[in-house]
Amino acid sequence: MTEIRRLENEDLLQFSKLHTIVYNQRRNFSGKENENTDPLDHPADWACGVFEGKKLLAGLLENDYLMRFDGHSVRMSGIGGVGTLPEARKGGHVRKMFQKILPECYEKGTVFSCLTPFNHDFYRKFGYEISIPRNKVSISTHDFFDIKPSGEYVHILPDSDTSLLAQVHSAYIENINHGIHRDYWPDNRSWKRFTRADPYSTGSYIYLWKDENGKARSYMKYEDSFYEGDHNMIVKELAFIDKKGLYGMLGIVGALSAQFENFKWDMPLFIDPLDFSGDAWNIEMHIDPRDMSRVVNVKKALELMRRPYCEGEYVIETEDENISANNGKYLIEFSPNETKVSQTSKDADIQCDIRALTQLITGYRTIENALFSRQEGLAVSSNLETLKRVFTQRPQHITEYF
Repeated sequence: MTEIRRLENEDLLQFSKLHTIVYNQRRNFSGKENENTDPLDHPADWACGVFEGKKLLAGLLENDYLMRFDGHSVRMSGIGGVGTLPEARKGGHVRKMFQKILPECYEKGTVFSCLTPFNHDFYRKFGYEISIPRNKVSISTHDFFDIKPSGEYVHILPDSDTSLLAQVHSAYIENINHGIHRDYWPDNRSWKRFTRADPYSTGSYIYLWKDENGKARSYMKYEDSFYEGDHNMIVKELAFIDKKGLYGMLGIVGALSAQFENFKWDMPLFIDPLDFSGDAWNIEMHIDPRDMSRVVNVKKALELMRRPYCEGEYVIETEDENISANNGKYLIEFSPNETKVSQTSKDADIQCDIRALTQLITGYRTIENALFSRQEGLAVSSNLETLKRVFTQRPQHITEYF
């Protein structure tokens, strides 16, 4: 008889062992009675598992985040660490866990959920859809020579004050959907995790850039990586408050060209890397579909979503196989000052499943673009001009890995 429940401290060792098998890791567990020893690690009850007796067969981690959405901060469930022991696979355990946690997310006020899939089709059956791709770029560091270093670069160490990093990050995510707050977790835990790597032993570096007036405008975290004969600067995060901050931080890249051949960054799509170099022929770039998201609370998301600066209304009918509370028809009435969302019996202007709706609500794609998708689940029958004004493209970037 299997049981699905939240983990307790005594289950964490099994959870870690499961991950070594599922993700081809190697760890020495000798002498360990539990895994709840790292103060920067997640609480046990953030994880959910399928048990047979006391044996953990499958598990996942549900990180509690606060993310930006159209100028608001909303709760987001970041799913990670999903896995099943080899001997327990094909038993539907992952489906059972999602059937448990998604309605729970709705009940506790979560508005969105995000994850990085091993296979996009696998997670579509739980309502997730591609909505936060990145642009993987590789640029010769010599191409940054024209961006001259200026201001001051401050090396951030594990025991450094992180308040200026936090100021830059908060400004960076202000108008970026899926940007995740780092001041949401208590005891500065997010920033302690971000800065804890010793640069001298790990090759992981963080630099803060201040302009000529001493104002902090950007920071970059990068790793020193030697791969296939090239020395690479692998950017893990680059945050900036404005254009000056972006190029101020990039000024250090050309200065480090004696150490690194290539600058590599999985960057947000709202920035064009072709702007970085006068001669763009040698820039290598391709879109990485990577992360998926899903709306958890349709009514709340529609209420908070960006609205046109005019008056109007439309009716949307949604279908969500995993969260029944989302199903039905919604009348959305908007004006420059507010949005009202209510259940209705009116005919729908647009019908969409939760996956298509997620892409529209988050601003990943416009309604015109979505109508070209080979994925089924979207139909527009009327009121198209209003829908074009409502469902617009907006900047996307998820700022955490989980």
